[in-house]
Amino acid sequence: MGTPLGVFTGAWFTVFGCGVLWWCGSEMRARWVLQRRGASGMARVLADPAVTGDHPDTAPLLSFHAEGHGEVVTRPRGWTTIRRTPALAADTLVAVAYDPSRPTYVTVEGSRQLRSDVFWLLLGAAFAACGTLLISAAL
Repeated sequence: MGTPLGVFTGAWFTVFGCGVLWWCGSEMRARWVLQRRGASGMARVLADPAVTGDHPDTAPLLSFHAEGHGEVVTRPRGWTTIRRTPALAADTLVAVAYDPSRPTYVTVEGSRQLRSDVFWLLLGAAFAACGTLLISAAL
């Protein structure tokens, strides 16, 4: 690989990897903050009106009552799974934590996302490391 192409590819890989790391870290932080400091409630998983084919959005559409804001319909933050889990089928009740001042800022409690978080962190770290190596090899 020539120097300009190596530098460009390395920079692209590094920026992409850092972007994935930042996104996953911010979603994990949002989930952590809401579960520690947010208000708790129960939400119903709604059927997704925007489903095209057999692949629903991985983040479920939730409906719950927030005091002072009425009925809120939103998707959760901190959702990093690639596939929707069977526990979040339409018309089921799930525990949520939300920010009382911004009720659309909500996360699902009790859902296991560690494997998905690790996947995204490893993917981002691998891209960032490969990009750094490409840049250092090109220069």
